[in-house]
Amino acid sequence: MNTAHLDSLELLRATRLTTLSLTRDLTQAQADFRPEADAWSVGQVLDHLLIAEKLYRDSIAELIRMSKDGRRPVIRKGFKDIDTSIAYIPKSLLPFLDVPFTILNMFVPPFVRETMAEFRLLPAQNPQIAEPASGRPIGELRDALRDSFDDTAALLKSNPNLDYRAMRYHHPLLGENNVAQLLRIVAFHERRHQAQIRDILRSRALPKAA
Repeated sequence: MNTAHLDSLELLRATRLTTLSLTRDLTQAQADFRPEADAWSVGQVLDHLLIAEKLYRDSIAELIRMSKDGRRPVIRKGFKDIDTSIAYIPKSLLPFLDVPFTILNMFVPPFVRETMAEFRLLPAQNPQIAEPASGRPIGELRDALRDSFDDTAALLKSNPNLDYRAMRYHHPLLGENNVAQLLRIVAFHERRHQAQIRDILRSRALPKAA
């Protein structure tokens, strides 16, 4: 039995523990602090991570249902569905770029896409569907992050005999990924935002702990 998806799940678990460690001692004022008017707070970053993980967990759940129903387990999303943009490309142009990006990603190795997901090599614009809320209690966010990983792990572990390599998720920016690769992208995306959290916490204007 192929266990690549379990290795990817362990990567996500370790990444989530780091996120929880980074935010362990934050006060609510610190969680709500925004270093600039148009920047996210730590709380917003955490809410964004929750939304992103749920989006991909829901897609994995759909792939599992398709596989169990005897259907070909392939999901195709376009920029109209998830309008993530990079390098200042206006979102209004994204629907016209589905085909060019899809073709380009046919020649981009997975490790390159993972590197782009983890490191801020290019500026990125989050999709509208993953726009975070502000002001959520920091304790609630941290509990939700634990629960979210548990939900993702339970989904996979309750379906141990499926062929996760055959399940495919397509997006023009992400390329084609099986479930294991998709989980890795979720983890590397979270690591990218860990760097953002560290930058916020280093700000001299960050409220002092009580």
